[in-house]
Amino acid sequence: MRIVELLLRTRMLAEMKEFYANRLGFLVEFQTKNSFTVRAGETSLSFVRDDGDVRPHYHFALNIPENQIVDAKEWLLRQGCPLLDAAPMEFLGIYASEDIAFFKGTNAHAIYFEDPSGNLVELIARHSMKNSTTEPFHISSIINISEIGFPLRNSVPEAIQELGSRIDVKPYVGDRSSFQMLGDDQGMFILGDIEIGWYPTRRPPEIHPIHMTVVGARNERFQLEPYPYFIQIISSSNAGD
Repeated sequence: MRIVELLLRTRMLAEMKEFYANRLGFLVEFQTKNSFTVRAGETSLSFVRDDGDVRPHYHFALNIPENQIVDAKEWLLRQGCPLLDAAPMEFLGIYASEDIAFFKGTNAHAIYFEDPSGNLVELIARHSMKNSTTEPFHISSIINISEIGFPLRNSVPEAIQELGSRIDVKPYVGDRSSFQMLGDDQGMFILGDIEIGWYPTRRPPEIHPIHMTVVGARNERFQLEPYPYFIQIISSSNAGD
């Protein structure tokens, strides 16, 4: 699955723009007084102002070259972006050394940080993608957004069925009951019961609006009811393939 657009909400629009555009160096593609969009490799990432009482926060991941997890770590630290500790959970196939995690089930290394909105952001090097490079790591090394977390209320099996009936995504790693990765290394939904905190912070996720566009077999727009998760499907011809 290819995620070509992801739109999230924030109560800290100015701080988020400063962080993504100025500190990390993402290219700003578009901006208004209530939103801005940056280019994350093959994905457009947008943040829209939210004036509600609750601060929205999400979990998403960005693919990087499979041999650059240490380079990415050093680059983030040079940008003044501290990393989160990664704790081992060997019973789940998660091994860790300080702030770098290794996931046996997906054969990937990952590092994590939080942005000003409290979003849990992951840079992940998937070794099965065979996309190593000799170029120094830079913001342009980010390949795409490959994961978006969908917190659910005891409805992971129903979400698997609904999403799988509309998009060509299949279960990857998970138990198909309380937690499931749905998709492939290029793009996937992370479906998890709301009681389960996202790794590595274990902070309980919250349900906030998500709008996204993915590439599929046909043009369609739907909502993963009863959640505020809205998915636009565009055919590969419309995506420029």
